[in-house]
Amino acid sequence: MTNQISGARRALSKIKQHVRHAMIAVASLLHRFGVFMIVAARKLVRLTEMHTIDETSDRFIIELPELHRKIRHELKLQSREYDSYSYFHGYPYQSLGILQVFGERGTEERFDAYNLAELIKSSDHVLDIGCNCGFLAIYSAFRTGCSADGVDINPYMIRVGQYCAHYLQMTDRVRLVAGSFLDYKPARLYTVVLSFATHWTDDGNYRVQLQDHLLRIHAMMDADGLLIFESHSADVDNPEFYAALEEMRPYFSWDGSRLMARGTRELYMMRRIASS
Repeated sequence: MTNQISGARRALSKIKQHVRHAMIAVASLLHRFGVFMIVAARKLVRLTEMHTIDETSDRFIIELPELHRKIRHELKLQSREYDSYSYFHGYPYQSLGILQVFGERGTEERFDAYNLAELIKSSDHVLDIGCNCGFLAIYSAFRTGCSADGVDINPYMIRVGQYCAHYLQMTDRVRLVAGSFLDYKPARLYTVVLSFATHWTDDGNYRVQLQDHLLRIHAMMDADGLLIFESHSADVDNPEFYAALEEMRPYFSWDGSRLMARGTRELYMMRRIASS
């Protein structure tokens, strides 16, 4: 009887997964149609106002189809060639509204929810760890004028981000690198580091002790730098997580945290302390 119940639960879980995958695929198609309509609407405006609108002023919208074609190509390559875990059913984990890029979590909304406009200045050098497409790095540079680097193990997502940075003409301020954070060699020290639920990864490619993750970050940061650190859902109310975090008091200072993502994650503002 127990085996039958367990089997039924597994079958139900698989059905739910298939349904969710189908719903996301439909959402992606609707999104693609929406981009088509946006571009078509802009072309119609351009047709009626040709005497005042030129190709340069229209580039941001009119050239979107080519950008999206490149993104779809990378997603197809990922589905055929990538032998590791792909987040959000193979689509970008983050969306980027300013370029109409489909994804799970809204970059612009996250930027505002984390108050990054108040925390990042134009003079900052930012690192986004486990950046997926690097949209938070791109958008931080877009909004604040900072320079930003991003590193992620998935080369297809990194190329998507590189296409977007190039489209926004921001390659002089945004650098996205494909590779493991364990192998990452920074070209400079960072004044702000973003580590959003990346101290271990679902794909199993990055599994280290929390203390090792934070010490590695500490070595990459400028004096008095700011680490904006988000926990995983499994860390909330986990005594082992809190004990490991407390061991980092000689290296970082922080005062509590606040709940994010409907109370499933915790956000910490951690100021670097010079190690003795």
